[in-house]
Amino acid sequence: MRARSILTTLLSFAAALVPAAARSATGDRVLVVLGPKIERDHYKGFWSSLEERGYELTFTAPSDELLLDAFGVPLHDHLIVFAPETQKFGKHVTPQVLFDAQGTYLNTLYVLSPEMSDTQRILLEQYGVEAAPKGYQVRDAFSHVGGHESCCVVLPSSSNVAPAPMLSETGSIVFPHGTAFSLSSNPLLIDVLRAPATAYLGDKDGEAPSTKPGDAVKFAGEGMSAVAALQTRANSRIGFVGSPAMLSDKWWGKQLDGTETGNRAALEGLTRWLFQETGVIRVVSTNHHRVGETQPREAYTKKDEVEYEITVQQYQTRGNLSRWGNWDGAMQLEFTMLDPHVRTELKPVAVRANGTTYAATFKAPDRHGVFKFVVNYFRPGWSFLEAADRASVVPLRHDEHPRFVTGAYPFYAGCLSTAAAFLVFTLLWMHLGEKDRTKKKAE
Repeated sequence: MRARSILTTLLSFAAALVPAAARSATGDRVLVVLGPKIERDHYKGFWSSLEERGYELTFTAPSDELLLDAFGVPLHDHLIVFAPETQKFGKHVTPQVLFDAQGTYLNTLYVLSPEMSDTQRILLEQYGVEAAPKGYQVRDAFSHVGGHESCCVVLPSSSNVAPAPMLSETGSIVFPHGTAFSLSSNPLLIDVLRAPATAYLGDKDGEAPSTKPGDAVKFAGEGMSAVAALQTRANSRIGFVGSPAMLSDKWWGKQLDGTETGNRAALEGLTRWLFQETGVIRVVSTNHHRVGETQPREAYTKKDEVEYEITVQQYQTRGNLSRWGNWDGAMQLEFTMLDPHVRTELKPVAVRANGTTYAATFKAPDRHGVFKFVVNYFRPGWSFLEAADRASVVPLRHDEHPRFVTGAYPFYAGCLSTAAAFLVFTLLWMHLGEKDRTKKKAE
């Protein structure tokens, strides 16, 4: 037990030190699971790209004793599953273990193919990704590499539909012998590369899969995804690439019609995002207080002027340097109790080298109860941010009510005018009554 405790402490210490020197915001240890039919030497460009960015690659076979963590401490930060036809992995890597790791820390890249195993097809369905029927490849008679079969599809630049933090301009991408995906309505899924409008599914003879009359066509044209991604609520990221040959040296950095293919740019951009080099933001601090004060309160009075501040950082990588810097996104604040009572824009008030501070000022609503300051940032391609602070809104104390209510001035005027009229009437009555009595005495 003592040895296990010492090992756990050492692993925790090592895990804490690794991210400090990594290009990734989460670490640089990559486990690569290579299938028996995958030739490692055919993908030297892809491996070199990762190693040049500072990643430590560990290659293993699906049949090896794979361990994702030891005593609750992660052994790897990222996982590349490059074994599309594998039916079963090591006994320690079950689908449930994989999902648990992906739900907390493990970024994963799946490299798939038309011949992928049933096990991995079922696995994809858990993410909301439906793969094309087995044995069918994406074909395009109008957009393919000249001199090659129609299954060596060229994805034009318009196929890139990924949000800005993921991929920039990539040019034409060669997508050979690949499968396609149909994405569900899962809001966590992100479409990265779509098939051309003229693409279709075909077997080795070019025949399309048979469908029943009236059935919806899922796999045709731009409805097919060649590359997709998913970001979990815990901000771990998962990618799906439908063609192993897309990563091969045959098209990595090669020329197509006089220009370099977009394979290198697309895969480097995708892995930068998957391994959390780009699109990573986090909340540093939050604060709320009355206008003119600096300390937060547990309770605010209705119609108080309240100011809320939040500081956000973005993970920035330039060359071999990585650091947390400022961010220029758009955010909003909700002051909510069951339903939002106030929804307002957060505006940047201080842009520093190590973060950006946003602020908003609003009046506490005339509603008593426990409220929350909620910032919920949910944009494709960026880390999900959620910050919540609690405070109460209470009624005025007995000595805090205004002595005179502005809206009651007409009633105040009515009371005063009635009193003044009564006083005038009394004076007139008394004055006229004295004259009458004097007159009667004289007679």
